[in-house]
Amino acid sequence: MKHIRGIIFDLDGTLVTSSLNFSAIKHEISCPDHEDVLSFLRSLPEQKQHEAMEIIHRHELLDAECSDWMPGAQAFVDKCIIENIPMAIVTRNSHHPTRVKIKRNAIPIDRVITRENSKPKPDPSALLQIAKDFKLPTGAMLMVGDYKYDLEAGRNAQMHSCLINYPSLPDYHHLADYTFEHFDLLHQAMFK
Repeated sequence: MKHIRGIIFDLDGTLVTSSLNFSAIKHEISCPDHEDVLSFLRSLPEQKQHEAMEIIHRHELLDAECSDWMPGAQAFVDKCIIENIPMAIVTRNSHHPTRVKIKRNAIPIDRVITRENSKPKPDPSALLQIAKDFKLPTGAMLMVGDYKYDLEAGRNAQMHSCLINYPSLPDYHHLADYTFEHFDLLHQAMFK
């Protein structure tokens, strides 16, 4: 992994814990179980979108106020700083709860893109913009996340992707170039 010179992280379930209950959110906004929440949101009339966004925002804010670093994530980020590896966060969350999580956990990553700033993952737009900002080829970038949208975004941007923080391999693990159960293993692979 010595070719990796820039890293993009997902936030929830990757750098910090998340207790978001997507089933409850979907139920509250009448989103079918099989549909993506943000895609469903875009299909609603404007007034219904606004009402649904308030519900989602409430859930995200409650989650943000009790978030903590994922095991090993803080040490990994600190090592990236020491090694001068530029880092960014791309999340499907909204801006305010994202800032609450970053402030609560003192996450030292300044470059943050939320769903208000770019199309949400798996769209690669945010990842490509970060690679451009970092002046790095996409092949030198790593997208680190815990869900298929993170891995798909990495592939769509022609970046390496890394699945992190799982108790057992999910059915979408084949989308990842690298898989690590937790950050300590990624740390060893990157910096040994």
